Amino acid sequence: MNRKGRLIALGICAAIGAAFAVPSIVGADAPVPLARNAYAVSGFKVSPEGKQARSIVPTNSKGKFPLRTMDLSQVPWGTTVTGVVGIEFTNPTNCGSSPAFTYSATSRACQNSYGAGVSFPLQLPKPLRAAKVGILGGLNENGDCAGSFDKPSAPPGFLCVYPGNTGSAAEYFDKSEADIFNISKNGDGAYAVEVYPLTGNASKHGFRITAQGAIAGAAKFYGTWAYTAPTKEIPLTESAS
Repeated sequence: MNRKGRLIALGICAAIGAAFAVPSIVGADAPVPLARNAYAVSGFKVSPEGKQARSIVPTNSKGKFPLRTMDLSQVPWGTTVTGVVGIEFTNPTNCGSSPAFTYSATSRACQNSYGAGVSFPLQLPKPLRAAKVGILGGLNENGDCAGSFDKPSAPPGFLCVYPGNTGSAAEYFDKSEADIFNISKNGDGAYAVEVYPLTGNASKHGFRITAQGAIAGAAKFYGTWAYTAPTKEIPLTESAS
């Protein structure tokens, strides 16, 4: 329907005749006037005037349902959520030769490895598998993670982490443009950083990150992450409305 040239989407316009429409502004809970010949939509009783049944939910002007109609107890199926992951610490020792240090399994004995946890904004609809976790340019890189630090993305069911901007050894630690500073790398040039899910059903709530420092002194690692919930297939016996 149209009011002063502005299209008002009702989300049920496909089921009513536009020729019989009356002007209205869609509100979250306000009465929603429908077409004068509207008495049923998908089997639900409706009224041409006044409040509609709770099963009939009008969309906004952009064709989106209001938040009150969504289940916010978990990440909706097929939806992508993003966030920031970071850790700052101080290396107590220099395990290698200054100024560079290369990560190795034995270097963990130098106590330059630190970790942190990250919470998802909502519970995931299903547990996160280690095979579907990856960090670009890190120890557990995953080829399915094709986003970037500025535009994090993830395929359905995946958690992907993207490292930030690198600060060189010559920069001060508090340089604002340096998201990564004094983090060691392995022989292939990958950051000594690993991301992995929490154990079992706890993986629905968050993930872990570990970072290996290089030489003695301050170190930090920041990046962005993206998770996309799998697409849920609706059974034929389940209503899609």
